[in-house]
Amino acid sequence: MSADDLSGQWSGEYAYPRDTGPVTPFLAIIEDHGGRLTGTIIEPNTVESGTLEADLVGLRHGTGVDFTKTYTPGASRHYSHPVDYVGSVSEDGQVIKGVWSLLDLDGTFVMRRELTREEMLEREAEVAEPVRD
Repeated sequence: MSADDLSGQWSGEYAYPRDTGPVTPFLAIIEDHGGRLTGTIIEPNTVESGTLEADLVGLRHGTGVDFTKTYTPGASRHYSHPVDYVGSVSEDGQVIKGVWSLLDLDGTFVMRRELTREEMLEREAEVAEPVRD
């Protein structure tokens, strides 16, 4: 593994400054196309009930990562502003750490790789194959 391709499934959490909010877990599915990042983030709705989905769009340059999380329409008025994330990828490509910012609020985040793109495709193929007796 390396920081050259961030494609895959990541689990993470973000924290608010000075414990002003809950540490919130999330799942990110990232596609890295030569440094252009796209994907989806799923996290619990900490204001209301249920889960939230957001689009991820950004860039990777070397070990630097910069992306924006934009909640999908209908998420709730509490989630109407995009959130900016800036971080660094570990040398082995397994961890991303950094800071997030939203209007006048900011905090920290960490993400750990769960599956690479290849592992995700293998699992999808296994699920798609019919079971034979």
